[in-house]
Amino acid sequence: MQEKLIFYYSAMKGGKTSRIFSKIHDLEENGQIVLLIKPEKDTKGKKEIINRKGEHIPVDILLGAEESLLSQKYFNELFHCDHIIVDEAEFITPEQATELWEINKKMNIPITCFGLKGNFKSELFSGAARLMALADEITEMDTNSLCLCGAPAKFNARKVDGEFTMEGEEVVIDGSNSNVEYVPLCGGCFYKKVYSKGKMKKCAKERRK
Repeated sequence: MQEKLIFYYSAMKGGKTSRIFSKIHDLEENGQIVLLIKPEKDTKGKKEIINRKGEHIPVDILLGAEESLLSQKYFNELFHCDHIIVDEAEFITPEQATELWEINKKMNIPITCFGLKGNFKSELFSGAARLMALADEITEMDTNSLCLCGAPAKFNARKVDGEFTMEGEEVVIDGSNSNVEYVPLCGGCFYKKVYSKGKMKKCAKERRK
C-alpha cells in the first residue's frame, strides 16, 4: 500500500499542536518511530514544540531554509523512522515540500504536515501552497478557533500596537515582538476590520503621491 502525504491546516489557535501531541502519542504507543520536523523559521520554543498547556516535545530536525532533507545529514533519521510529522509546515520552502513528497513516494513513509494555509495578508504561504499541490489529502481541521464575533475563524489577522494591518514582513513570530499579535477572524470580520481598511489606507497613500 502506498502511504500518503497529508496536510492538515487551520487558522491560528486551532489546536494543531495538541493534535500533533496526540498523534505522536498514538503512533509511539503502537511501536512506531516518529521523526518530528520543525522549520527553523519558527523560533517559538526553539528546538521544541510547545502546546497551550505548557507541554513540550523536542524536535528531531530543526530545518534551516537552505537545507535539503535529501542530504546525507538526515539520511539516518529518514531511513530509521516509521512516520514523519512536520509542525508549522507553512514555513518550509517549496523545494522542501517537494522533497517531502519525494521521500513519501520513494521510501513509502507516511508524512503528516500541520500548519497554516494563509498569511496575515490572506495570501497562501509558499510552503503551504506547494503542499496543497502535492498532498494526497488536504484537510481543514475541525477546531475551536473562533473569530471575535463567535463564528469559525478562517483568516489569520495581524495586529501591530493594537491595530490591524496588512503591511510588514510576511513572518513575524508571535511572542518575538511585544508589539505584534495575531487574531483569528472569519471572512466577514477580516474583510471589515482588516482588508477594507487596508485598501482605504493604500488608496489614501496613492492620492498623496
